[in-house]
Amino acid sequence: MKYVALQKIRTSNEKYVTIDIKGEFVGSLIYPMTFIPFIENAFKHSTNKKIAGAIEIAIFSTEKQIDFKCINKSRVSTKLENTGIGNELIMKRLQLLYPNQHILETSKGDDTYIVNLKIDI
Repeated sequence: MKYVALQKIRTSNEKYVTIDIKGEFVGSLIYPMTFIPFIENAFKHSTNKKIAGAIEIAIFSTEKQIDFKCINKSRVSTKLENTGIGNELIMKRLQLLYPNQHILETSKGDDTYIVNLKIDI
């Protein structure tokens, strides 16, 4: 979570990001940079850096699964179509790294973007 700490330096708001990490991670092997693209996008697309809870990150580990959730409040309407290929590349990467071992769900609200990723370990 050093990346999040680095990004928090860019704001003067201690409550801009909330992180909740729970579970036993000993022996849980996750490929490097698995969650970073989602967290980077949350910082890129989040709203005014002065509001509390603009980004919420939760990582929970069980004996068989790691659940990652990232929610960010968007600075522009999420009703606009994204013309980038970032999510497509992320999905391809996950399929290569975790074939038949993951579930990725994304959803858009009026002012939020939610990522849910479950990885079987």
